[in-house]
Amino acid sequence: MQRLRKWAELLYSKKIPKNIYIGLIGGVGDLVLASPSIIALKKKYPNAKLCFGVGSGIFYEIIANDPNIDQFDCPLFYWPPTKNIWKSLVRKKVAFVKNLQYDLVVLLDNTDREWWKKGKHLIDIYADRCGVTLKHRRAIVHLNEKDISEGENIIQYAGIKKGDPFITISPETRSGGRGKDWLYNSFLELIKRINKRFSVRIITFVSPNSKMKYPGTIVVNNAPTIRSVASVINQSSLHVGLDNGLTHIASAFETKIVCIHIGFPIEVCGVISPNSVIVSNGIFCDPRSISVDTVFKEVEKLFLPLGVISKTI
Repeated sequence: MQRLRKWAELLYSKKIPKNIYIGLIGGVGDLVLASPSIIALKKKYPNAKLCFGVGSGIFYEIIANDPNIDQFDCPLFYWPPTKNIWKSLVRKKVAFVKNLQYDLVVLLDNTDREWWKKGKHLIDIYADRCGVTLKHRRAIVHLNEKDISEGENIIQYAGIKKGDPFITISPETRSGGRGKDWLYNSFLELIKRINKRFSVRIITFVSPNSKMKYPGTIVVNNAPTIRSVASVINQSSLHVGLDNGLTHIASAFETKIVCIHIGFPIEVCGVISPNSVIVSNGIFCDPRSISVDTVFKEVEKLFLPLGVISKTI
């Protein structure tokens, strides 16, 4: 209600906000999907100073280069990790305090547990909350020269020559197997089939805390920043991933994508890219219902036209 009153005040008083606060406590995918709204909001109010509240680490890193953001409030959080019961109360307090400091305050994170049942994609939900219309309805990632250089170092470390095609894989999610992950053994079988079919190198990105092994690939778990990972994905020929942050990052580029989507409906959080194929078996489907055969066929369809040397089978 507070945000609606602010919009009403701006509408009827014709007041143009001089300072804007946007807050989002979400994953990497959420943040890159919010980026188009930040651009649109800055175009709507070009003279306003925009402060963005975000978590630390990779969450800050993925939007740190956004030229539309004038200042960061980092780390932003609403609740003690073990006391989610306080989330709504602390969130209201944050909103109250920020409204005293800024002309316009928009907290983008979802407070309704059943938000996905409304059938609207997150990218459009964020735009509605910011009061903007999107001309660019696609994730955005801002890379600088350092990010690109660090990405090239990772590619060189993987033994990939400049210009050679390669595949990136993101086989894990922050949920740790709760609702969005494909079977570990299915990924291993997929990797085997790709290596058997194609003469191509595969880079697998996992978190520093991951204990899983992915034989047949070059595993990277210590990239300088998530933007350097994004730089590698940008240069890859194909990205195979789950409904996770790295797959949404891939959708910001022209990289071909095979997304294994398990969990919330595709229409509310699926990757948005003309170069993507989404493999799913319905909302919150059993990971076992998505076969390796099905995923591999989509990989073949996208990879064969690239002229990659295929092995005799």
